[in-house]
Amino acid sequence: MTAALRSGPMTVLGDVAVVFDDGSRIRWARTGGNQWTLAEHWPNAEEVAAVERHRERGGCLLVVSDGRPITADAFVSEVPSGATSSEGSDVVELRVDHFDWLPELVCARGTAFLREQAERWDALPALLRPAVVLDTAIDEPLAPGQVTFALLAPGISRSRIERELVDYLAFVRAGGATTGRHSA
Repeated sequence: MTAALRSGPMTVLGDVAVVFDDGSRIRWARTGGNQWTLAEHWPNAEEVAAVERHRERGGCLLVVSDGRPITADAFVSEVPSGATSSEGSDVVELRVDHFDWLPELVCARGTAFLREQAERWDALPALLRPAVVLDTAIDEPLAPGQVTFALLAPGISRSRIERELVDYLAFVRAGGATTGRHSA
């Protein structure tokens, strides 16, 4: 079984909301003709409330990041006036902080995880780095409301992770028992 998650940064698979904390959080909208403008970044207030309701009902979050800065370059004309200071430049860099949509303590835990894992990976040859690292034990059952962070190794694509999510979630729900093909 595979999962196609190309509809944006979040999808819900059963009781797990999977959020890709990456460039897909920066949203663009088409305005008149072929003009694109920055619409907002994910999540808006309504989406934050939906994530919190999901957790309050016992749902879990799997937050996947590649650890790279969430940025996009835009022409000044593509950014709503007052949203950024261009200081005479025609191009501006838009930046979104990782995990800024999570409660402060959870955000801090995710940020610390990214930093600590980057330091570990800096000490390892690329061949010895796993494709994905979780901030919890790989076979740890998901607790109601739990937020788990996952960091993708450089070179691992979002599409690969999307293909493997269903198998990963089945593995975790089975308490780490191997029930079929599992790779990530």
